[in-house]
Amino acid sequence: MNERDEIARVKDRLRLLMDEKGIKAKPLSKKVGKGETFVRDLFEGDDVKVGNLHRLAQALDVTIADIIGGGTVPLSGRVGAGGEVLFEELAGETAPRPPGLVGKVEALEVDGSSMLPRYSSGDIVYIARTNDGVSEEDIGEFCAVRLISGETYVKQLAYGSRPGFFTLRSLNAEDIVDVELDWATPIIFVLPRAARRRLGY
Repeated sequence: MNERDEIARVKDRLRLLMDEKGIKAKPLSKKVGKGETFVRDLFEGDDVKVGNLHRLAQALDVTIADIIGGGTVPLSGRVGAGGEVLFEELAGETAPRPPGLVGKVEALEVDGSSMLPRYSSGDIVYIARTNDGVSEEDIGEFCAVRLISGETYVKQLAYGSRPGFFTLRSLNAEDIVDVELDWATPIIFVLPRAARRRLGY
């Protein structure tokens, strides 16, 4: 599902909630404290801001999750947080879509303990990888990273000793020093294993 499809899905959820609450666009716009065409303009445009969804949720006496709705994203694989676990592809499995995240998002299950207490084995981390390579602005971030040799980890990204090489920092294990990466992308959301169990994933 692309970003435009995701926005359309959110608009459909909002229309459904408005029907359930028996409120039209103009009265809802006034209840939100905006101009009378606010809701109509939201339906006609492509810019659906999270702040506006919060205001609409309050006016409708629902949660923002009720507007954003459910949905899932692919659970692409199991990724190592230690030095032994390599990427293991998971076919056909899904994870719940985090609230507020639109566009192409994928999930990875953490396996290993080297990133405790930040990430535990069984947590699901979410990434939105749009290209290969490593961005300078991601240095210092906790990322999902893939080495050119194929291993995929959850680590803190740091510079290596020379250009084109990187060090992957652990919180309680040996760092992986001076490796070449196929890609690195920041973790943008975490679903802890306890919450995962309660949601049935």
